[in-house]
Amino acid sequence: MTPRSEETYSVARAQSAGPPRGNLSRSTSRRTVLMGAIVGFPVSVVLLTLSLRHLDTDALGASMRGTDPWALALAVCAMSLVYLTQAARWRLISKAPVVPLGRFAEWVVGAIAVNNVVPGRPGDLLRVEWLSRGARMPRTRALASVAVDRGLDVVTLVAALALTYPAVHHASWLNRLWIVGVVFGVVVVMLFVTARIYARRGRVSPAGRLRGLLADVARETGSRLSGWRGVSIAMLSALAWSTWALSAWLVTSSLGIGLTPIEVVFVTAVLNLGVAIPSSPGFIGTYQWLAVSALGVLGVAHADAFAFSVLMHAVWFVPTTVAGAVLALRKLPRAVAGALPRRTSESHAA
Repeated sequence: MTPRSEETYSVARAQSAGPPRGNLSRSTSRRTVLMGAIVGFPVSVVLLTLSLRHLDTDALGASMRGTDPWALALAVCAMSLVYLTQAARWRLISKAPVVPLGRFAEWVVGAIAVNNVVPGRPGDLLRVEWLSRGARMPRTRALASVAVDRGLDVVTLVAALALTYPAVHHASWLNRLWIVGVVFGVVVVMLFVTARIYARRGRVSPAGRLRGLLADVARETGSRLSGWRGVSIAMLSALAWSTWALSAWLVTSSLGIGLTPIEVVFVTAVLNLGVAIPSSPGFIGTYQWLAVSALGVLGVAHADAFAFSVLMHAVWFVPTTVAGAVLALRKLPRAVAGALPRRTSESHAA
């Protein structure tokens, strides 16, 4: 099957299964939100309680008052570059050069904003839908691009944890995170390799809706991991998380916490791999426990570590939530305007 015929086949499959697949996406999103609320909130409460246990509030107040605001402002700027780099990576993965980089940045920030306020982290499901509609591409291709995007984050962070793990004290919780992270990273790499082999063979998708969908996603995933495109995508992943580490270093510096580059990379890996734990929207509680535990391994005082967790959380949580609200409000008038003609025509028909 030629690349062109594969593309035509995927488009035809997506178009023929359009409405049912949309209903499936909505039902999946509802289940994700429900399970996130049932499991995530209790976990967040427990972890927040643990991170607050034996906390010296006077020391915390002194640490927060001594924060350097200029370093925090630079941390926010660095975090904005993280999202821009991730948007550029996703654009390269999706093979949608006609869509401007700014639109991808809006979708990345919008997905994070949704995860900040809705349990279950359904933002990635929305990214699939936004890309499918915005670039007018089959949902299988959009789903594959998001799968590669998120999978590369996992592989990059696991590699960062592997590089820094020998340099820190091995607490019991860290050993468990290390084992789970390595297993998860190996699974993601194996899936990528399998998808790449499947894409190179160019087999016709099997019969059956689910099997055909999985085959299409595997083919699209494998086609995005080859040649210089794959190298460029990997480099952008490393750049994005290096910039995230820079933002974390700026926050620690604002508090007077001295960390080496290896220690900053370690904290970056732990925080971003650890938030895979089910939690409340925005990882409240989970984020605090991870930061306190990771910095505690490095010998940072409890109050300073908790102050870091609050400030680092605010560095990305507040700007993305505000930006997401602004984007939603900007799109709201157009959505309302688009709904008015339909309502008018319905009333005339009645």
